[in-house]
Amino acid sequence: MIEVDILDDIAKGVENDIMAAIQKGTSDGLMALALNAQADAQRSILKGPKTGKLYKRGDTMHRASADGEAPANDLSFLVASIKAEETDANTVDLKADAPYAMALEFGTYDMAARPYLGPAGDKARRQGPEVIDAYVKAALK
Repeated sequence: MIEVDILDDIAKGVENDIMAAIQKGTSDGLMALALNAQADAQRSILKGPKTGKLYKRGDTMHRASADGEAPANDLSFLVASIKAEETDANTVDLKADAPYAMALEFGTYDMAARPYLGPAGDKARRQGPEVIDAYVKAALK
């Protein structure tokens, strides 16, 4: 006698489809959060005015950021170096590759921090559950 459990096969197929949708929704939601954080970090640098020291460099006047403010934009190299990238299925990184990115974010012995990545990441973490929930629900439809 041959037995075939059709319901079990159907249930496994549905379960696999549901799990795939949940994974896709989670992955897409994480990337959306990271891209929003990237844009927030970039905006924090580009928006002004900054309140730090005003100085002249060549023929150009530049106002630096004050302690605790996001860095002041200068040549847009830092802004262009900020990237959100997926490192695996459930991990996205927000990073800046400019050589001085870490010194600005965390400060140095001679300079107070000018955080821009941390605040953007904190905002993304607060929004995370709601955003991921929306993406998972959309993927399950």
